[in-house]
Amino acid sequence: MPRFLRLTFGEACSIAGDIEVLARGIPISSLKVEQSFEPGQFLDLPVNSFPNVQLPVNLCICVGEEEIAAPLLIKSSEDVMALVGQGEIEARDLSLEAGLLRGTLHLNGNAVSVPNAFIRTNGVVIRSVVVEPPVGKDTGGAYCRFAVPIRPSDFVESGLSVDLHVSGIDHPLANFTYARVDPSAEASRLLKLEEELRQAQKKISIQTEMLSGSFQRRLALQQERVDAFIEYATSILLDNVANAFEQKSDPASFLLALSEARANTLGPTAAKVAVKAIDEVEIDVDSENFAFGWYDVEQNDKGPFRWMSQTGLLNNPYPHLPLAKVDLVITRAYGAEEPLVRAVVDDVEFTAITTSRTDQAFNVSWVPPQNSSAVFGQSVRLESFHAGSPATSEGTNDTRILAIAATKAKFYYRQDGAGAQ
Repeated sequence: MPRFLRLTFGEACSIAGDIEVLARGIPISSLKVEQSFEPGQFLDLPVNSFPNVQLPVNLCICVGEEEIAAPLLIKSSEDVMALVGQGEIEARDLSLEAGLLRGTLHLNGNAVSVPNAFIRTNGVVIRSVVVEPPVGKDTGGAYCRFAVPIRPSDFVESGLSVDLHVSGIDHPLANFTYARVDPSAEASRLLKLEEELRQAQKKISIQTEMLSGSFQRRLALQQERVDAFIEYATSILLDNVANAFEQKSDPASFLLALSEARANTLGPTAAKVAVKAIDEVEIDVDSENFAFGWYDVEQNDKGPFRWMSQTGLLNNPYPHLPLAKVDLVITRAYGAEEPLVRAVVDDVEFTAITTSRTDQAFNVSWVPPQNSSAVFGQSVRLESFHAGSPATSEGTNDTRILAIAATKAKFYYRQDGAGAQ
């Protein structure tokens, strides 16, 4: 449906030329006029698109280089939506990688507003989609990347079907389908054997990791004992040499004293080293577990950090273990004194229990709801209630949407039904 910007004349005038509406020098409307106007008359200027520019912005109405009306202030994406509508949206490049369905939304007409997208899996389950802010294209319009977790439980007997929707559009923008072929009896047996082999390999990998840690601890302990024994033997040798020198003892007396010292030396005792189960994992900021919604790693005098957009995904390194707590070290909350972040683990909203400040950083912790059963999660969805752009608040050329800056994350897992404290 065509959109118009109505220009009402307050005094009589005559116009001969092109009336243009400009947003930061980019024309969004142009109309050739050769007419005289009386006070109270109006003229509708067609506006069919809005470019990807930083808001707020003033719309200038000009004939040539002369402005014929006061600038019109566009404050937010809601004003753009009222002016040109949602525009045309196209989904491209859908792919399923590492448990995330990724793709891009191409925006034509309205290149400023962030689409509100969601998916419907197998025609039943609805799940929200993380959409990054739009980025302008050289050919006009904009595009924005999106991602949404796909869980193993989404695969049913017949396979998987995902419909991508955007609010305001009554039909799916795209469909991603994984069809499961009905196998024969022999193929079913092979698939079962492959799954058992995969589980066995996973179990062996965990056990190998635990044994490796135990071996390293035993090796360090043994090295300490060897060092202590060498130091003790050297001390005995030097003491006997010194005594022999002072007493002018013969070599036979020296060897006898050394033998007596050896006989009186206690041997090392074997320490019992217990194999420790996996109960906590720390993730550095440059890890691939910072999956989506995070900008590139940056460095300052305190070390590496990473900015998150309004929403981000943090992958769980051990999704088969029940979560007890999730910690995130935050060095800065953009536009706020302290961070205010919501955490959702596979549709289960966790409760923020502490937000403490230590060493000029915030340590934010989330735990599962009280009296809840074991919670297994493939990823943690983080949503910040505060965000801003340096281009708007500081007048820089940085047009990113920044929410929080993080340095590391830590996952705690339940052991014997008990959560981390």
